[in-house]
Amino acid sequence: MQFYKRARRLSAVTAVAAALMLVAACGSDDAAAGGGSGGGGKVDTKGLAEAKALVKQYSVRPTEIPNKTPITAEVPTGKKLAFISCGTSNCTLESDIIKSATDQLGWTLETINTDGTPEKVKAAWQQVLRDKPDGVLYSATDRAVFEPELQEASKAGIEVAACCTLDKPDGALDYVIGTPQQSADVGKLIAAWVIADSGGSADSVYIDLSVFKILGSVRDTYEQTMDDLCGDCSYDTLDIPITSLGKDVPDKIVSYVRAHPDVKYVALSTDGLSAGLPAALKAAGLNDVKVIGEGPDETTLADIAGGQRAASVAFPYYEEMYSMVDSMVRLFTGTPLEDSADIAIPNWILTADNLPSSTELFPLVEDVKEQYFALWGVS
Repeated sequence: MQFYKRARRLSAVTAVAAALMLVAACGSDDAAAGGGSGGGGKVDTKGLAEAKALVKQYSVRPTEIPNKTPITAEVPTGKKLAFISCGTSNCTLESDIIKSATDQLGWTLETINTDGTPEKVKAAWQQVLRDKPDGVLYSATDRAVFEPELQEASKAGIEVAACCTLDKPDGALDYVIGTPQQSADVGKLIAAWVIADSGGSADSVYIDLSVFKILGSVRDTYEQTMDDLCGDCSYDTLDIPITSLGKDVPDKIVSYVRAHPDVKYVALSTDGLSAGLPAALKAAGLNDVKVIGEGPDETTLADIAGGQRAASVAFPYYEEMYSMVDSMVRLFTGTPLEDSADIAIPNWILTADNLPSSTELFPLVEDVKEQYFALWGVS
Protein backbone atom coordinates (compact mmCIF):
# COMPACT_ATOMS: atom_id res chain seq x y z
CA MET A 1 0.00 0.00 0.00
CA GLN A 2 2.79 2.40 0.90
CA PHE A 3 4.73 1.66 -2.29
CA TYR A 4 1.57 2.08 -4.37
CA LYS A 5 0.85 5.49 -2.91
CA ARG A 6 4.40 6.69 -3.55
CA ALA A 7 4.39 5.38 -7.10
CA ARG A 8 1.03 6.96 -7.87
CA ARG A 9 2.13 10.39 -6.66
CA LEU A 10 5.59 10.29 -8.21
CA SER A 11 4.33 9.19 -11.61
CA ALA A 12 1.83 12.05 -11.57
CA VAL A 13 4.57 14.51 -10.66
CA THR A 14 6.73 13.13 -13.45
CA ALA A 15 3.93 13.88 -15.91
CA VAL A 16 3.60 17.43 -14.64
CA ALA A 17 7.37 17.92 -14.74
CA ALA A 18 7.44 16.71 -18.34
CA ALA A 19 4.68 19.13 -19.28
CA LEU A 20 6.53 22.00 -17.63
CA MET A 21 9.74 21.05 -19.44
CA LEU A 22 7.83 21.23 -22.70
CA VAL A 23 6.61 24.70 -21.78
CA ALA A 24 10.18 25.66 -20.85
CA ALA A 25 11.32 24.68 -24.31
CA CYS A 26 8.90 27.28 -25.62
CA GLY A 27 10.45 30.05 -23.55
CA SER A 28 9.14 29.60 -19.99
CA ASP A 29 11.38 29.27 -16.93
CA ASP A 30 8.81 27.46 -14.77
CA ALA A 31 9.96 24.48 -12.74
CA ALA A 32 8.30 21.79 -10.63
CA ALA A 33 9.92 19.41 -8.23
CA GLY A 34 8.43 16.24 -6.85
CA GLY A 35 9.08 14.46 -3.60
CA GLY A 36 6.96 12.77 -1.06
CA SER A 37 6.03 10.69 1.87
CA GLY A 38 3.59 7.87 1.48
CA GLY A 39 1.16 6.37 3.93
CA GLY A 40 0.18 2.86 4.70
CA GLY A 41 -3.46 3.55 5.38
CA LYS A 42 -3.04 3.71 9.16
CA VAL A 43 -3.01 7.02 11.02
CA ASP A 44 0.02 7.65 13.22
CA THR A 45 -1.90 8.48 16.40
CA LYS A 46 1.22 9.50 18.31
CA GLY A 47 2.32 11.81 15.51
CA LEU A 48 -1.18 13.25 15.19
CA ALA A 49 -1.29 13.97 18.92
CA GLU A 50 2.09 15.75 18.71
CA ALA A 51 0.90 17.82 15.75
CA LYS A 52 -2.27 18.82 17.61
CA ALA A 53 -0.19 19.79 20.66
CA LEU A 54 2.03 22.02 18.51
CA VAL A 55 -0.99 23.71 16.95
CA LYS A 56 -2.53 24.32 20.38
CA GLN A 57 0.72 25.72 21.79
CA TYR A 58 1.37 28.09 18.89
CA SER A 59 -2.20 29.31 18.54
CA VAL A 60 -1.58 31.47 21.64
CA ARG A 61 -0.31 35.02 21.07
CA PRO A 62 3.39 35.53 22.01
CA THR A 63 4.38 38.16 24.59
CA GLU A 64 8.18 38.58 24.33
CA ILE A 65 10.25 40.51 21.78
CA PRO A 66 13.49 39.03 20.39
CA ASN A 67 15.92 41.49 22.01
CA LYS A 68 16.30 41.90 25.77
CA THR A 69 19.28 44.06 26.76
CA PRO A 70 18.45 47.74 27.43
CA ILE A 71 20.59 50.45 25.81
CA THR A 72 21.92 52.90 28.39
CA ALA A 73 23.71 55.32 26.03
CA GLU A 74 21.80 58.22 24.50
CA VAL A 75 20.58 57.32 21.00
CA PRO A 76 21.69 59.90 18.40
CA THR A 77 19.09 61.50 16.16
CA GLY A 78 19.44 62.44 12.49
CA LYS A 79 20.73 59.08 11.29
CA LYS A 80 19.90 58.01 7.72
CA LEU A 81 19.03 54.41 6.87
CA ALA A 82 18.34 52.72 3.55
CA PHE A 83 16.18 49.60 3.18
CA ILE A 84 16.62 47.44 0.08
CA SER A 85 13.34 45.72 -0.71
CA CYS A 86 13.35 42.11 -1.94
CA GLY A 87 10.63 42.48 -4.58
CA THR A 88 7.68 40.73 -2.90
CA SER A 89 4.63 42.24 -1.22
CA ASN A 90 6.06 41.04 2.10
CA CYS A 91 9.05 43.37 1.74
CA THR A 92 6.75 46.32 1.06
CA LEU A 93 5.18 45.69 4.45
CA GLU A 94 8.64 45.51 6.02
CA SER A 95 9.54 48.97 4.74
CA ASP A 96 6.51 50.55 6.43
CA ILE A 97 7.30 48.85 9.73
CA ILE A 98 10.94 49.95 9.68
CA LYS A 99 9.80 53.52 9.09
CA SER A 100 7.58 53.42 12.16
CA ALA A 101 10.73 52.67 14.19
CA THR A 102 13.05 55.16 12.49
CA ASP A 103 10.46 57.94 12.82
CA GLN A 104 10.35 57.34 16.57
CA LEU A 105 14.14 57.59 16.73
CA GLY A 106 14.29 60.80 14.72
CA TRP A 107 15.96 59.04 11.80
CA THR A 108 15.13 59.06 8.08
CA LEU A 109 14.53 56.00 5.94
CA GLU A 110 14.88 55.63 2.19
CA THR A 111 13.41 52.48 0.65
CA ILE A 112 15.07 51.28 -2.54
CA ASN A 113 12.60 49.07 -4.38
CA THR A 114 13.71 46.12 -6.49
CA ASP A 115 11.97 43.25 -8.26
CA GLY A 116 14.19 40.72 -6.50
CA THR A 117 16.31 39.93 -9.55
CA PRO A 118 20.11 39.99 -9.13
CA GLU A 119 20.44 42.91 -11.55
CA LYS A 120 18.02 45.12 -9.64
CA VAL A 121 19.41 44.16 -6.24
CA LYS A 122 22.96 44.93 -7.36
CA ALA A 123 21.81 48.27 -8.77
CA ALA A 124 20.21 49.09 -5.42
CA TRP A 125 23.51 48.53 -3.65
CA GLN A 126 25.25 50.74 -6.17
CA GLN A 127 22.75 53.45 -5.25
CA VAL A 128 23.64 52.89 -1.59
CA LEU A 129 27.29 53.58 -2.39
CA ARG A 130 26.31 56.82 -4.09
CA ASP A 131 23.97 57.98 -1.30
CA LYS A 132 26.19 56.84 1.61
CA PRO A 133 23.57 56.37 4.37
CA ASP A 134 24.66 55.63 7.93
CA GLY A 135 23.20 52.15 7.76
CA VAL A 136 21.60 49.67 5.33
CA LEU A 137 18.96 47.05 6.03
CA TYR A 138 18.07 44.32 3.56
CA SER A 139 15.81 41.28 3.52
CA ALA A 140 15.81 37.87 1.83
CA THR A 141 18.45 38.54 -0.83
CA ASP A 142 21.76 36.69 -1.21
CA ARG A 143 24.91 38.71 -0.51
CA ALA A 144 26.77 36.81 -3.22
CA VAL A 145 24.87 39.01 -5.68
CA PHE A 146 26.27 42.25 -4.22
CA GLU A 147 29.42 41.16 -2.39
CA PRO A 148 31.71 43.80 -4.00
CA GLU A 149 29.23 46.56 -3.11
CA LEU A 150 28.87 45.20 0.44
CA GLN A 151 32.62 45.33 0.92
CA GLU A 152 32.74 48.89 -0.42
CA ALA A 153 29.95 49.87 1.97
CA SER A 154 31.95 48.45 4.86
CA LYS A 155 35.01 50.45 3.83
CA ALA A 156 32.83 53.57 3.73
CA GLY A 157 31.76 52.98 7.35
CA ILE A 158 28.18 52.01 6.50
CA GLU A 159 26.63 49.64 9.05
CA VAL A 160 24.64 46.72 7.59
CA ALA A 161 21.95 44.47 9.04
CA ALA A 162 19.95 41.74 7.30
CA CYS A 163 16.83 39.68 7.82
CA CYS A 164 15.68 36.35 6.49
CA THR A 165 18.85 35.28 4.74
CA LEU A 166 21.52 32.61 4.78
CA ASP A 167 24.17 35.33 5.03
CA LYS A 168 26.35 35.29 8.15
CA PRO A 169 27.61 38.27 10.13
CA ASP A 170 31.25 39.22 9.57
CA GLY A 171 33.31 42.37 9.17
CA ALA A 172 31.03 43.74 6.44
CA LEU A 173 27.64 42.42 7.61
CA ASP A 174 27.08 43.36 11.22
CA TYR A 175 23.85 41.59 12.19
CA VAL A 176 21.43 38.97 10.89
CA ILE A 177 17.97 38.13 12.24
CA GLY A 178 15.63 35.49 10.82
CA THR A 179 18.34 32.90 10.20
CA PRO A 180 17.56 29.43 8.84
CA GLN A 181 17.71 28.09 12.40
CA GLN A 182 15.24 30.73 13.58
CA SER A 183 12.96 30.20 10.57
CA ALA A 184 12.91 26.41 10.70
CA ASP A 185 9.96 26.24 13.10
CA VAL A 186 7.71 27.84 10.47
CA GLY A 187 7.77 24.78 8.22
CA LYS A 188 7.19 22.54 11.23
CA LEU A 189 4.13 24.53 12.27
CA ILE A 190 2.65 24.63 8.77
CA ALA A 191 3.03 20.86 8.55
CA ALA A 192 1.64 20.35 12.05
CA TRP A 193 -1.47 22.35 11.17
CA VAL A 194 -2.02 20.33 7.98
CA ILE A 195 -1.57 17.06 9.85
CA ALA A 196 -3.86 18.10 12.71
CA ASP A 197 -6.58 19.50 10.46
CA SER A 198 -6.61 16.41 8.25
CA GLY A 199 -6.70 13.99 11.15
CA GLY A 200 -3.33 12.59 10.15
CA SER A 201 -4.05 11.73 6.52
CA ALA A 202 -3.26 14.85 4.48
CA ASP A 203 -2.43 14.89 0.79
CA SER A 204 -0.66 18.22 0.22
CA VAL A 205 1.49 20.24 -2.15
CA TYR A 206 4.14 22.58 -0.81
CA ILE A 207 4.56 25.70 -2.95
CA ASP A 208 8.20 26.75 -2.88
CA LEU A 209 9.93 29.96 -3.94
CA SER A 210 13.42 28.51 -4.02
CA VAL A 211 15.02 31.65 -5.45
CA PHE A 212 14.92 32.89 -1.84
CA LYS A 213 17.33 30.44 -0.23
CA ILE A 214 16.21 31.29 3.30
CA LEU A 215 12.94 29.52 2.51
CA GLY A 216 14.84 26.25 2.14
CA SER A 217 14.72 25.67 5.90
CA VAL A 218 10.93 26.12 5.82
CA ARG A 219 10.58 23.51 3.08
CA ASP A 220 12.99 21.11 4.79
CA THR A 221 11.19 21.23 8.13
CA TYR A 222 7.80 20.91 6.43
CA GLU A 223 8.94 17.71 4.76
CA GLN A 224 10.71 16.41 7.87
CA THR A 225 7.67 17.00 10.06
CA MET A 226 5.44 15.23 7.55
CA ASP A 227 7.83 12.28 7.53
CA ASP A 228 8.14 12.20 11.33
CA LEU A 229 4.53 12.74 12.38
CA CYS A 230 2.33 11.54 9.54
CA GLY A 231 2.97 8.15 8.04
CA ASP A 232 -0.35 8.30 6.20
CA CYS A 233 0.35 11.69 4.58
CA SER A 234 1.61 12.41 1.06
CA TYR A 235 3.23 15.62 -0.16
CA ASP A 236 4.89 17.04 -3.23
CA THR A 237 6.67 20.32 -3.98
CA LEU A 238 5.94 22.82 -6.74
CA ASP A 239 8.60 25.49 -7.25
CA ILE A 240 7.51 28.92 -8.46
CA PRO A 241 9.97 31.11 -10.45
CA ILE A 242 10.32 34.70 -9.32
CA THR A 243 9.21 35.84 -12.77
CA SER A 244 5.73 34.51 -11.98
CA LEU A 245 5.20 36.81 -8.99
CA GLY A 246 2.30 39.14 -9.65
CA LYS A 247 1.47 37.25 -12.82
CA ASP A 248 0.44 33.61 -13.08
CA VAL A 249 1.13 32.07 -9.66
CA PRO A 250 -2.56 31.20 -9.03
CA ASP A 251 -2.82 29.58 -12.47
CA LYS A 252 0.19 27.37 -11.79
CA ILE A 253 -1.15 26.22 -8.43
CA VAL A 254 -4.67 25.60 -9.74
CA SER A 255 -3.26 23.62 -12.68
CA TYR A 256 -1.28 21.47 -10.30
CA VAL A 257 -4.23 20.78 -7.98
CA ARG A 258 -6.48 19.95 -10.93
CA ALA A 259 -3.93 17.42 -12.10
CA HIS A 260 -3.76 15.94 -8.59
CA PRO A 261 -7.37 15.64 -7.35
CA ASP A 262 -6.29 13.92 -4.11
CA VAL A 263 -4.51 17.09 -2.98
CA LYS A 264 -6.67 18.91 -0.43
CA TYR A 265 -4.03 21.11 1.19
CA VAL A 266 -1.85 23.81 -0.37
CA ALA A 267 1.06 24.89 1.85
CA LEU A 268 2.65 28.17 0.77
CA SER A 269 6.28 28.88 1.64
CA THR A 270 5.28 32.55 1.80
CA ASP A 271 1.94 34.33 1.58
CA GLY A 272 3.52 36.50 -1.08
CA LEU A 273 2.33 33.65 -3.34
CA SER A 274 -1.25 33.94 -2.13
CA ALA A 275 -2.52 36.92 -4.14
CA GLY A 276 -5.50 35.83 -6.22
CA LEU A 277 -5.23 32.18 -5.17
CA PRO A 278 -8.49 31.83 -3.17
CA ALA A 279 -10.49 33.33 -6.04
CA ALA A 280 -8.70 31.12 -8.58
CA LEU A 281 -9.40 27.96 -6.56
CA LYS A 282 -13.05 28.95 -6.20
CA ALA A 283 -13.39 29.69 -9.92
CA ALA A 284 -11.95 26.26 -10.66
CA GLY A 285 -14.51 24.61 -8.36
CA LEU A 286 -11.80 23.50 -5.92
CA ASN A 287 -13.78 24.53 -2.87
CA ASP A 288 -12.53 21.65 -0.71
CA VAL A 289 -8.86 22.67 -0.94
CA LYS A 290 -7.48 24.39 2.16
CA VAL A 291 -4.60 26.88 2.00
CA ILE A 292 -2.09 27.68 4.74
CA GLY A 293 0.97 29.85 4.34
CA GLU A 294 3.35 32.12 6.19
CA GLY A 295 3.63 35.88 6.46
CA PRO A 296 0.09 37.15 5.79
CA ASP A 297 -0.60 40.66 4.50
CA GLU A 298 -3.90 42.53 4.82
CA THR A 299 -5.46 40.66 1.90
CA THR A 300 -4.55 37.31 3.39
CA LEU A 301 -5.94 38.34 6.77
CA ALA A 302 -9.24 39.30 5.14
CA ASP A 303 -9.29 35.96 3.30
CA ILE A 304 -8.76 34.07 6.57
CA ALA A 305 -11.49 36.06 8.34
CA GLY A 306 -13.88 35.45 5.45
CA GLY A 307 -13.18 31.73 5.18
CA GLN A 308 -11.39 31.89 1.82
CA ARG A 309 -8.11 30.93 3.51
CA ALA A 310 -7.76 28.40 6.29
CA ALA A 311 -4.70 29.57 8.21
CA SER A 312 -1.28 31.19 8.18
CA VAL A 313 1.78 31.26 10.38
CA ALA A 314 2.21 34.93 11.19
CA PHE A 315 5.57 36.28 10.09
CA PRO A 316 7.17 38.40 12.85
CA TYR A 317 7.41 41.47 10.63
CA TYR A 318 7.48 43.95 13.50
CA GLU A 319 9.70 41.83 15.70
CA GLU A 320 12.35 41.13 13.04
CA MET A 321 12.29 44.58 11.44
CA TYR A 322 12.54 46.24 14.85
CA SER A 323 15.36 43.84 15.73
CA MET A 324 17.30 45.07 12.69
CA VAL A 325 16.72 48.68 13.75
CA ASP A 326 17.76 47.66 17.28
CA SER A 327 21.10 46.51 15.86
CA MET A 328 21.59 49.96 14.29
CA VAL A 329 20.82 51.61 17.64
CA ARG A 330 23.45 49.44 19.31
CA LEU A 331 26.03 50.08 16.60
CA PHE A 332 25.46 53.85 16.67
CA THR A 333 25.75 53.94 20.49
CA GLY A 334 28.70 51.58 20.85
CA THR A 335 26.53 49.00 22.62
CA PRO A 336 27.49 45.33 22.04
CA LEU A 337 25.21 43.51 19.64
CA GLU A 338 23.17 40.62 20.94
CA ASP A 339 24.08 37.27 19.38
CA SER A 340 21.28 36.34 16.98
CA ALA A 341 22.03 32.66 17.69
CA ASP A 342 20.65 33.25 21.19
CA ILE A 343 17.59 35.21 20.05
CA ALA A 344 14.20 33.46 20.03
CA ILE A 345 11.78 34.50 17.28
CA PRO A 346 8.07 34.36 18.22
CA ASN A 347 5.66 32.24 16.16
CA TRP A 348 1.87 32.30 16.00
CA ILE A 349 -0.60 30.21 13.96
CA LEU A 350 -3.48 32.40 12.81
CA THR A 351 -7.00 31.23 12.00
CA ALA A 352 -10.36 32.97 11.87
CA ASP A 353 -10.75 32.13 15.57
CA ASN A 354 -7.78 34.14 16.87
CA LEU A 355 -7.21 36.98 14.37
CA PRO A 356 -6.68 40.31 16.18
CA SER A 357 -7.59 42.16 12.96
CA SER A 358 -8.75 41.29 9.47
CA THR A 359 -8.03 44.72 8.00
CA GLU A 360 -4.53 45.71 9.07
CA LEU A 361 -1.18 44.13 9.83
CA PHE A 362 -0.41 43.64 13.50
CA PRO A 363 2.63 42.60 15.52
CA LEU A 364 2.80 39.17 17.09
CA VAL A 365 3.76 40.75 20.40
CA GLU A 366 0.97 43.21 21.05
CA ASP A 367 3.15 45.89 22.68
CA VAL A 368 6.25 45.29 20.56
CA LYS A 369 6.77 49.02 19.90
CA GLU A 370 6.53 49.96 23.53
CA GLN A 371 8.95 47.20 24.55
CA TYR A 372 11.53 48.28 21.97
CA PHE A 373 11.13 51.98 22.71
CA ALA A 374 11.76 51.15 26.36
CA LEU A 375 14.95 49.27 25.40
CA TRP A 376 16.10 52.29 23.41
CA GLY A 377 15.13 54.84 26.04
CA VAL A 378 12.84 56.80 23.70
CA SER A 379 9.16 57.64 24.05
